[in-house]
Amino acid sequence: MSTNSNPPSNDAPDGKDVSLGPACLVVAVVAMMFVCIAVAYMSFMLTGNQGPRAARALREQLIPWVDDSALSKTDQTAIIDELNDLSSKMERGELTTRQLSRLGIRMTDSTVLQWGIVEDTLRYVKASPGFNDEEKEDIQKTCDRWLRCASEGRLSMTEMEFAFQTAGLKEPRSGRLSLRKDVTDDQIREFHRRVLGICEKYKISSEPFDRSVSQVFHMLMEDGLAEK
Repeated sequence: MSTNSNPPSNDAPDGKDVSLGPACLVVAVVAMMFVCIAVAYMSFMLTGNQGPRAARALREQLIPWVDDSALSKTDQTAIIDELNDLSSKMERGELTTRQLSRLGIRMTDSTVLQWGIVEDTLRYVKASPGFNDEEKEDIQKTCDRWLRCASEGRLSMTEMEFAFQTAGLKEPRSGRLSLRKDVTDDQIREFHRRVLGICEKYKISSEPFDRSVSQVFHMLMEDGLAEK
């Protein structure tokens, strides 16, 4: 996955959500985004008794994080079922060190698990009278194209934060991205412009992409398991 060399942002005091958009500031330390759902996984994986420790990290941290996300209930259920299946395989020692490492990388920088903020954005656009039908359709198609970008392993967390720099917030403890409650139509248009730029950067196909978030997550996990 690609990375951008932008200066990191600091967490807000008193546990408040952190703005992603102060004066061209883009968070660059990707690992901080998932400190509570990925660092533990990686630390468990890199020590002895790897499988059971990694399984515990999924069950105690990642699965609750997904369950509390803004993803649709259908996607939440499918992803949690997949994570439970993976944790069972880890518990039984069925995965190699290489597979554990590849899975850990995909979970650490998982923009797909953050897709709830994209779904919230699309709901906002659909309900807003400030967008005409053509704009609404265009933003929907662009977000589908962006999901294709994520499915191909090209979209980094840094780029996702950059796209939501003016329209989103980051929860300091969980690293979760959320749409600003006071977001404006113009901020959404800026988000759309940045997403288009990312898709053009990677020459992502504009053909219709009809996979769900959970299907994309499954694709990425299968890719992680492909090499033993």
